[in-house]
Amino acid sequence: MRYHLPIALFVTAALFTFAAPPPAGGPLAKLPGKPHILFDASDLSRVTRIADVETAASSVISTTNAPFARALRIEVKQQTSPAWKVQLATPSSILPVKKGDVLFVSFQTRCAASDDESGRGRVFATLQQTQTYDSLVSTHASPGREWTVYTLKTEATRDYDTAHLELVFHLGNCRQTIEIGGIAAADLGPGVPLRQLPFTHISYEGQAADAAWRQQALARIENIRKGDFIVQVQNADGTPVTNAVVHARMTRHAYQFGTFIEDPVLKETDDGRKYRETVKRLFNRVTCPLYWSDWGWEDPNMRLRYIAIAQWAKDNGFYTRGHNLIWPGWRWMPRTASDLGHAGLRAAIDSHLADVVSMMKPIGFDTYDVVNEPRANHDVQDILGPECVAQWFARVHTLDPHPALGLNEYDIVAGGGNTRKELDLYTKQIRSLLDVNAPIGVIGVQCHMGEDLTPPQKVLDILDRLAALQLPIHATEFDIAIDDEQTQADYMRDFLIAFFSHPATTSLTQWGFWEGRHWIPRAALFDKDWKVRPCGQAYIDWVLGKWWSDETHATDRNGYSRMRVFLGDYEVTVSCPGGRTFTRPAHVARDGTTQVLKP
Repeated sequence: MRYHLPIALFVTAALFTFAAPPPAGGPLAKLPGKPHILFDASDLSRVTRIADVETAASSVISTTNAPFARALRIEVKQQTSPAWKVQLATPSSILPVKKGDVLFVSFQTRCAASDDESGRGRVFATLQQTQTYDSLVSTHASPGREWTVYTLKTEATRDYDTAHLELVFHLGNCRQTIEIGGIAAADLGPGVPLRQLPFTHISYEGQAADAAWRQQALARIENIRKGDFIVQVQNADGTPVTNAVVHARMTRHAYQFGTFIEDPVLKETDDGRKYRETVKRLFNRVTCPLYWSDWGWEDPNMRLRYIAIAQWAKDNGFYTRGHNLIWPGWRWMPRTASDLGHAGLRAAIDSHLADVVSMMKPIGFDTYDVVNEPRANHDVQDILGPECVAQWFARVHTLDPHPALGLNEYDIVAGGGNTRKELDLYTKQIRSLLDVNAPIGVIGVQCHMGEDLTPPQKVLDILDRLAALQLPIHATEFDIAIDDEQTQADYMRDFLIAFFSHPATTSLTQWGFWEGRHWIPRAALFDKDWKVRPCGQAYIDWVLGKWWSDETHATDRNGYSRMRVFLGDYEVTVSCPGGRTFTRPAHVARDGTTQVLKP
C-alpha cells in the first residue's frame, strides 16, 4: 500500500482527459485488443519534491543503450522500513476502467549500485488504487546492471473511475541507486487472454541444471526419505520360496504432500467431480477452511460447508489441517470483536475455540493452525497481552489433545529470502511459547512466491535456522505467482527438492491447484479447462514419479527380496512359482522394514 509520507518521491506529468491510443512504435503499439493509454508518465522532468534529502535523491538522466532518451535515477541513501517510505508514483489513470478490462503495464529498470547481498537492486512495483492503496497486481524486480523489461498484467475485477489507479514503486528495501524508464500502461479492453501478453523472464540463483545445491539435496533425499524394505516369502510350513516375484506398489507417501480445498469438493458438477478426482490423485493431505469471520464460521450456511469439507476429507483418508482458529486482526474477525473490551473479547475467543474444536473433534483434525500471521495481526494481543497466544494453544490442547498445534506466518521463506528481521521475530515468538510450555507442535511457513523467487540454497539456510527450534516444519501455503511458465516449472521442481530434502520438514501444501478456484489464478497447477500447466507437470513428475516407488524383484534362494524405496504404505503382491498369487499391505519406516509373507 502507498502512504503519502514526507520522504516519498512523486512523479507528475500532464494528464490527458481522453482515451488516447498508444503511440506508434512504442511498447504498447503491438498489444492485442483495443489499447488506450491508462496513464501517462512520459514527462519525467516534473519530480515535485524530495522532502528528506538525507533519505533519497532523484534526478532525470540521459540514457545510453536504452530505447528511451531519459530515465529517472533514484539514490536511496539509507534503508527504510517499510520500503514504501521511499517511493515513486505515476500520475493517476486518465480514463475509467470497466470490470473485465485487461490492464497491461511495462517499465524498464536497472541497478547502478546496491548494498544488497546479491549485488542487485530491489524494486517493488504495484498497480494500485489511489484511494485505498489496494494492489491489483504487483511484481518484485531484482534488476542488475543492464536494462531489464518488467511487465504487469491483470483483469479488472470491478469498475474504477478516472484517477483511481496509479503505478507505484517502493524502493527503500536497501541502499541502492535505481534507474527507471520506459513506463507505459494501457487498458486493452475486455476479452484479451492474459497469456497472450508479453511477460518478464524470471530467473533465480541455483536454477542451472548442474547447480551444486540440487545434487546435494537429491543425495539427502535418497538417504532420509527412503528405507530398506526386505520381504521374505515363505510357504505355509515356513520354508523359503525361491524365485517368487515380489511387486511393491506404493499407495500412500509417508511425507505429506497437500493442498488447500474449498467447496468445489462438495459440488455434483463436472468440475466438482474433476476437483475431487484430482485431489485424491495428487495429494494425501488437505487443509480445510475454518475462518472465524462474519463471512465464515459466523455464517450458519458457511459453517455447515466447512464441516462438510472436513468430513469429506476424513472420509477419504486424508491427513487434515484446520486453517485457522484465530487470525487476530480486526479485519479478519467478526465485526463485533473490536467493541467487546478485555473481558468480553477473552470470553468470545474462549467460546469460539470451544465451539469449533468440540464440533470438529469427532472428525479428527491432525493439525490446527491455532494462530495465523501474528506479526502483522496483533489487535487482539494489544488488548489481552502477548501471553494470550500461549493460552489459546493450551485451551485448544485441553479441548482436543490429538491434533498437532501450529503457528502460521508469512514472509519467512518467501521474499527472495531477504527476511532476516521477520525470521528473527518468528523464532522469538516460537521460543516464547516453548519457554512457557505451550503445546506448540508445528512451525508453519507460508511460501507464496512472486517474482523475487527465494534461491533454493537460501530456503535451506532458513530451514536450518528454524530446525534449531526442534519442531516439525510445514510449508503450509505454497504457490508460485509468475508469468514465466518455464521458470515457474523449474522453481516448482527446485522448491520441492529443497524442502523435501530438509530433515526437519514433514509436509508441503499447495495453496490450491485449479485456476477455477485459486486465489492467484496464474499460480494454479491446472487451467480452468483442467489442462495441466508446466508447473503442475513438474509437481506430478517429481511427487508421483521420481518420488513414488513401484518396485518388482525376485526372491533369492533363501526367499528374500531386498529393495530400497520411499517411506510410506505399500501393497505387496507376491507371485510364486506354480501360479500362487497373494497380496498383503506393508509400511516402510525410516529404520527399514522386514516382513515375512505367506500365502
